[in-house]
Amino acid sequence: MSIKKIAIIGAACRLPGGVASLDSLWDVLASGRDAVTEIPADRFDVPGFLHPLRNAPGRSCTLAAGVLDNIGDFDFSFFGISKKEAEYMDPQQRLLLEMAWEVLENAHVPPSSIAGTNTAVFIGSSSLDASMQRADDPCVIGPYSMIGNTLGLLSNRISYLLDIHGPSMTIDTACSASLVALHQACQTLVTGQAGMAIVGGVHMLCSPLPFVGFSKAHMLSKDGRCKVFGKDANGYVRAEGGGLLLLKPLDAALADGDRIHAVIAKTGINTDGKTIGIAFPNKAAQMSLLHSLYSDPELDLRNLCYMEAHGTGTAAGDPVEAHSIGEVFTALRPSAPPLLVGSVKSSLGHLEPASGIAGLLKAMLVLKHRTAPPSLHLDEPNPDIDCQSLGISFVTTPTPLPRTPGPAMVGVNSFGFGGANAHALLEAAPDAAQNVAFDHAAILDRGLFACGDKAQG
Repeated sequence: MSIKKIAIIGAACRLPGGVASLDSLWDVLASGRDAVTEIPADRFDVPGFLHPLRNAPGRSCTLAAGVLDNIGDFDFSFFGISKKEAEYMDPQQRLLLEMAWEVLENAHVPPSSIAGTNTAVFIGSSSLDASMQRADDPCVIGPYSMIGNTLGLLSNRISYLLDIHGPSMTIDTACSASLVALHQACQTLVTGQAGMAIVGGVHMLCSPLPFVGFSKAHMLSKDGRCKVFGKDANGYVRAEGGGLLLLKPLDAALADGDRIHAVIAKTGINTDGKTIGIAFPNKAAQMSLLHSLYSDPELDLRNLCYMEAHGTGTAAGDPVEAHSIGEVFTALRPSAPPLLVGSVKSSLGHLEPASGIAGLLKAMLVLKHRTAPPSLHLDEPNPDIDCQSLGISFVTTPTPLPRTPGPAMVGVNSFGFGGANAHALLEAAPDAAQNVAFDHAAILDRGLFACGDKAQG
């Protein structure tokens, strides 16, 4: 049975380092810039929750993070929301509404053209930070508190805004949530339950409590650097932001003359099951997921040239993932050159439930520019990872992709710390579909995006 492929026809993002577009994301990645800073003082009492000792009660050993600027800015009137209701809205809802408008603009799909259709929405998220901020004072609870701070509304808000009637759901599988959401969106398109899908993830850092919890669990890097696959890796760095994609079946996108950023060839999900601890990765499960996708005889693995790893910079997770990638692909492509491997978390930090979509956005750009940007803070590889025997190569400088006989392919891993694993395989868009020219003036003359500039503010 032939693979039914999915086209990515629109993309929008807000990521650390002032990133608000694919171009600005590439600028950060290609230049090797570290976008990690610290939590701003206006989020919570930063000095009161920071302590160098992990065992200090109620404190975190680090508040380093990849953050967004001005998360309180929101043009509520543009979205038909009252000022009072907006005050109760989780910043994640606000960010998603802005990105939903922008992803349609990026795809040159007028919002009015999809109203009433079965377009679907799938959002990966798990953060309840906004609710945590208000949990100590019931007097601040108001008439919009529940609809403003419920995870299910993250997806439903978009469906409501655009008057679209396809499946609409928020998915929480911890750090793999947005890539699991991508898988579900693709399945919905393949089965015909929707004609298009808006999919992505969002995460905001508004409360100190998760910092404290992850610090106590020894998951966070004390020095605030995500040293993925490095000898000195000592944990991850938290980050916030989000990204959305607009998806359509490839045959429909080609027929409609859409610009295509990249093609989703395959997606898959599985779960670790029983391990030595619920948060400990399972190499066999990771390998099983990769093998189930890449052993397909319809795939020409000579075209696979880069793997965007989950890569959190933890002593337990990094070697397991490196070995799972290496062992699968040395068996499936034994005579191929070393597979390039990197992780966006070294540049932006770990967006937790939105990390999968961040990795996928990077993978799209790797295909577009045919270059793998450097992973940072990798001065010396983890001694438990023998790159030569595993047939992998960590990208530490900008590296052109090798020539391939067909469209270049890249893979994206995303793993949840409860055991939910996801993977996506992208391939380069058909040449003609990458360079579709749009008549911007004609679109604006018809008034289809007359207020688009407001949404950017």
